[in-house]
Amino acid sequence: MKNSYLSIALVLITTGCSSYDFEQNISAVNENSEVVFAGEVIAAKDIDEQNALKERAKTLLENQIGEAEAVELMLTKSPAFQKLLFNNLREGSLAAQTGRIPNPAFAFERMVKGSETEYGRFLTFGLLDLASLPSRQKSSKIAVEIATVNLESEIFSSIMEVRFAWLDAVAAEQRFSIAEDTFVALSASAEMAKRMKQTGNMTTSDRIRQQLLYSEATIALAKAKQTKITKRERLIRLIGLNDDEADTFSLPDSLPDVPETPALMEEITRNFENRFDVTLARLDYELALARTGVENVSSYTDIEIGLRNDRINDDGSISNKKGYEIEIQIPLFDWGNLQRDAMQAEVLSKQQNYKQVLLSAVSDIRSAYNAYRTSFDIAQHYQNQIIPMHETLLEEATYNYNGMIIGVFELLEAGREKSLAETNGIEANHNLLVSELNLKNVALGKPANVETGAISATKIKKKKGH
Repeated sequence: MKNSYLSIALVLITTGCSSYDFEQNISAVNENSEVVFAGEVIAAKDIDEQNALKERAKTLLENQIGEAEAVELMLTKSPAFQKLLFNNLREGSLAAQTGRIPNPAFAFERMVKGSETEYGRFLTFGLLDLASLPSRQKSSKIAVEIATVNLESEIFSSIMEVRFAWLDAVAAEQRFSIAEDTFVALSASAEMAKRMKQTGNMTTSDRIRQQLLYSEATIALAKAKQTKITKRERLIRLIGLNDDEADTFSLPDSLPDVPETPALMEEITRNFENRFDVTLARLDYELALARTGVENVSSYTDIEIGLRNDRINDDGSISNKKGYEIEIQIPLFDWGNLQRDAMQAEVLSKQQNYKQVLLSAVSDIRSAYNAYRTSFDIAQHYQNQIIPMHETLLEEATYNYNGMIIGVFELLEAGREKSLAETNGIEANHNLLVSELNLKNVALGKPANVETGAISATKIKKKKGH
């Protein structure tokens, strides 16, 4: 009997070691610059930590919000991000819990018969739970590791979502600014055409053409304004700003310039083995294998042992009786074969999924890098070729206008074509930056569902012959 109690005590001590170190995992994530682009991840559990985050956010909002500041604001302000952290703490804690066997059950009873009083003490626990403890702890360790990878993966996704939203918002601001300038110029052009028509110096057809250009600019400005508001509000929601903060929230006037040289594929994919999807698929397969041993035995039967220690008081005469009982589930109607088939199928499924993730990972990176290089070439061509040529054309048109070779409408048309080229250049630069972020996502196994914007062709008006 003493040996049995010692065994139970040993089990309780052993199972007490299974835990999920949430704070250590947060610290490890903060040290990974590929995941935490800016700022610091803090799970604000008490009022002091929450107030510290509020003060940091207040300081950030006093200045213009760049990409890094937007990420740091999200880390300090967003309730959704804090919810993500605490959901992971729950996931990791439950994963660690699976490595502990259920607590034994203690029962106490008092029976009276005439002058005899019997006190019964009964302790029961599952023998299979005890026998399978090493396998349970192995499964729990893998489950905790999955929760750790999920924490890093979800933090990375949240940060990347803000970075994408920041790019969209700044690009929308920049496109709106150009649309506004174009609208002002064509508004003046339409008014001039109206007056010239009234004095008989312009045909009805030319007057209508100028008015149509002005109408198109009006619609383009309205669309640009709506896009600007939509993208800005999405960024505000992701960061977690309130009404007052949203009113004072300011963004840069333009996107970062196109770099001179593209990133090399070797630089992006140097940590290919540590992709989140590859790691999770491997751990998922290992967890299914580890659980098979435990569940395979329990599919046949279940065994419980009970230890009994009774004390009998028969009119002052004290006696004790001790013993044990074993309860075995008899596999009479269900031998668990279907359950074992399902477990085996799950293991094989996880194995094939792991292989497929490995195969897809290489293809995903190639595809993402090709999209990035294409976007880089287009953006660089706009920056180094197309926009400078339109600037030259506008300068030439200005000289010709000053020399009275062309009229004001031809000059305005050259300006409109340059504005369209600049808008396309912004779109090309935005596509490049989005493709670069998506490439980083794919390199870490978290491909984003993003689409690059379409670039409209710039039409060059041919000069009329004489």
